[in-house]
Amino acid sequence: MSLNVTKDDTLKFRMDAATAELMERARGYVKLDKSKFVRHSIREKAESIIAQHEKTTFTEEDWHVFFDMIDNPPEPTDRMKKAAEKYKEITASHAV
Repeated sequence: MSLNVTKDDTLKFRMDAATAELMERARGYVKLDKSKFVRHSIREKAESIIAQHEKTTFTEEDWHVFFDMIDNPPEPTDRMKKAAEKYKEITASHAV
């Protein structure tokens, strides 16, 4: 998703009194003007939401299986061997 955002783009929104008071109280601690505080807060929250949705989570069993495979890798299959040979051919032709 790409947006054509310029520095002149504005965002207008309504805010209830309790939220406005909370924002003003927080702004007092970080010494930011309203615009910078809102931009910083939106960015921080957006990054947090994106991280939650784009990270991979593993169960304890997943971790055990993963590290067991690292410590005790299976024998390569014929298909894996063929892919490795193909990779060597491709990369050898591009070697400097």
